[in-house]
Amino acid sequence: MYNTTSITALIGANTAINLEVYMVDNHTLDWNKESLRTLRLRLGWSRSDLAHHLHCSSEEIESWEEGNCHIEVSVKNELELILRQAEACCDEVKYAPFAEHQCDKNALEQIDFSRVKEDLE
Repeated sequence: MYNTTSITALIGANTAINLEVYMVDNHTLDWNKESLRTLRLRLGWSRSDLAHHLHCSSEEIESWEEGNCHIEVSVKNELELILRQAEACCDEVKYAPFAEHQCDKNALEQIDFSRVKEDLE
């Protein structure tokens, strides 16, 4: 039921997030206190910033990071969304120079970003 996995997300040009999370039935991430804190710090957010994005209090963030209480399912879903958005932004930063090069090289106005990503991976 639980599979441990490590997710690496690039935030910015050279900053990587390594998150130890647990996959539940390969769908939902089960966040632990370390991965929550790591995500927050790597995004450069204060507890107050994260609380704002999760629509909760900074005291709740502190409690989750210290392991004093469990994170609600709805909050875990929001955390997953934040992580996915960070990954998408990172992909754009990572692959944009190659995409621009391909557009210039082939005299294109647009290029399918998913193709660029596939070509580089």
